[in-house]
Amino acid sequence: MIDMAPAEVVRAQAWTAAEMTTKSNWKFSWPAQWQAEIKALQEWTLNQEDPIQALQKDSVSTPQFDQLAQQIKYEVQEGNGVTWIQGVEGFDQKILNLLFLKISLAMGKTIDTYGRLYGILDTGRSYKDEAIPVSQTNAATGVHTDSSQRAIQPNILGLCCITPAIEGGKSKVVSAAQVHENLRENTPQKLELLYDNYIRDLVTPGSDKATQNVLNNYFPIFSYTNGKLSIRYMRYWIEKGHQRVGNPLTKEALQALDFLDGELNNEENVVSFYMNSGDMIFIDNTRILHDRDEFIDTPGQKRIYTRVWID
Repeated sequence: MIDMAPAEVVRAQAWTAAEMTTKSNWKFSWPAQWQAEIKALQEWTLNQEDPIQALQKDSVSTPQFDQLAQQIKYEVQEGNGVTWIQGVEGFDQKILNLLFLKISLAMGKTIDTYGRLYGILDTGRSYKDEAIPVSQTNAATGVHTDSSQRAIQPNILGLCCITPAIEGGKSKVVSAAQVHENLRENTPQKLELLYDNYIRDLVTPGSDKATQNVLNNYFPIFSYTNGKLSIRYMRYWIEKGHQRVGNPLTKEALQALDFLDGELNNEENVVSFYMNSGDMIFIDNTRILHDRDEFIDTPGQKRIYTRVWID
């Protein structure tokens, strides 16, 4: 018997795109007196060989940004699950990364599998030709949660816009709870299949990609544990994982994924927005999925984002 999340629990977390457009509690700005705290961060870096590696939660006093971080964390964990800090333009990558990390450390411990901070930019490679993260290409990522490795599931995902794309690259977020309830209403049998275990290919740096390790890298898409609905999903790595171990997905499973993708890409469920330099988003990676459109770089402007995973 599948332990499916009760409707009353899930509905309390759900939101549609239309509902989010009427809300303001997920949008934040830099604190009013941000200049002094940015200056303190800049001065602290002068005596640091590697500021990103050296920075700790209490390395520099930034009480206003720390307070903002706590407001963000509460909204991510107890509210809508997604937050957008609309920043101040005109800062270089070094100080934006440092501020981004400082805010992140005020929320929790970083997961350093890809490094404390991870650069997201087009490297000219293709994730379809080699097992690399889609974030290293300019392709649309598809609606997903971060991390395809069973043992690593970031609770909070953060993204900071250093330089936006000249064209494309729109950010998108979707409520897993809303998608779950739509599936429950329209195709409950397919929803049950999404509580089954699915193999994922291994792409995390340092992973031993032996066949047996891929076979062991399985977990459900939807799960309900300790009174909370969770989702872990990126379709490409599910299909790739099953192919690699010679265990292709059944027709029924593929149909269930098709129904899931239909809801994930339904405009009524998707909140879309463009981020500017200095903007940051933090989302609950266990119940909010995200995506970005394909984008185009030019010699004069390359899309650069920075990512953080927070436990």
